Amino acid sequence: MENLSALSQASAGFARSTPEAPAGNEAAGDFETFLSLLTAQLRNQDPLKPVESTQFVAQLASFSAVEQQVQSNTKLENILEALASGATGGLSQWIGQEVRNPGSAPYENAPLDVHYLTPPGADQAEMLVFDENNSIVARQNVDVNATSAEWSGMLTDGTQAVAGALYRFEINSSAEGQIIASTSGSVFSTVQEVRKVNGQPVLYFADGSQMLASDVEALRNPQS
Repeated sequence: MENLSALSQASAGFARSTPEAPAGNEAAGDFETFLSLLTAQLRNQDPLKPVESTQFVAQLASFSAVEQQVQSNTKLENILEALASGATGGLSQWIGQEVRNPGSAPYENAPLDVHYLTPPGADQAEMLVFDENNSIVARQNVDVNATSAEWSGMLTDGTQAVAGALYRFEINSSAEGQIIASTSGSVFSTVQEVRKVNGQPVLYFADGSQMLASDVEALRNPQS
């Protein structure tokens, strides 16, 4: 008799599989297979020791979350592929888009989301905020187990950040009181210009920073 762990392993295997079929058909096929296994499990379970219904619900929710993540990744890949096309029209579509990059972002009287990664072994992390003169104007502790933090715009001297001014972020990760890594925090910045360099689209931002379009991991429409 198949048990719940086997069902879990099967559903996990679906998320890792990479068949040649289109993404939409793949997701539909995986979900149908999962439901077939779930039905078989219900039919063949020991009536004297039935599996708790909450476990089935947890399995279904877990599979649904994986399926949504796969679909989101596929959509992002499709968007990036379209925007990074060699055609002039494809390049122009980057302009005005907000792309997450390790550069600076303007403070617009609203909290800024900062994406970051800490290395294994870190037990503490501090986010440093730099102004356009490369001076540290704010500090705050961040969670080593998280991947993003929000900066309210409050400066060390108790005043608020200047609206429209650019700020960049750096994360110092420590272990037992010693800094083991310093990495740049990533923020969403508006693409100002796109150039094709050695056949590759390169994105330029207001602070002068740049990045390859192929390195983009997240983008969004301009926030009002």
